[in-house]
Amino acid sequence: MTKYKQAKQTLKTISLEAKKNYSSDRPMIRMIINDYSDHLIKDYSLTEYQSNLLSNYACKLHPKN
Repeated sequence: MTKYKQAKQTLKTISLEAKKNYSSDRPMIRMIINDYSDHLIKDYSLTEYQSNLLSNYACKLHPKN
């Protein structure tokens, strides 16, 4: 499994946990997803292209208004 796929899978798990623990606090969920996305980009030393992909994926994980 590539670093990007591992980061994406981890971010999905984090997203599900955040949504479970803070179901009524959408700004908190967004903040958790974005913070972990940045953290994963640095931890996995993703390329700029992979970083952009993961950031875009993070946006898709945000709760809908």
